[in-house]
Amino acid sequence: MRELTKHEELILLSTWRLKDNAYGVTIRKKILEITEKTINYGSLCNTLYLLERRGFIKPRDSNPESIQGGRRKVLYNLTPEGKKALITAYEVQKSTWNGFSELAFEE
Repeated sequence: MRELTKHEELILLSTWRLKDNAYGVTIRKKILEITEKTINYGSLCNTLYLLERRGFIKPRDSNPESIQGGRRKVLYNLTPEGKKALITAYEVQKSTWNGFSELAFEE
């Protein structure tokens, strides 16, 4: 399995944290909250499409909003493969940073 990019990892983590309310706008806001950096919609939509093709997320349409002219949203949920990819990314990060606290306090 190919490792996730940091961008893909952030989108999957945001999708997981948002649970049943993960769609473009909320994912973008969650990434801003986590990283204090904005992500443009084109990049987000492209990455969501690629993550869907890899089987990490599954899209579904919401019910239309109850206001006049309300639109449907495309909501995203993690698949079991997406959860595995996040767990693998976490394990790689843990092993990569292993021993860093010792390095940080060396003189």
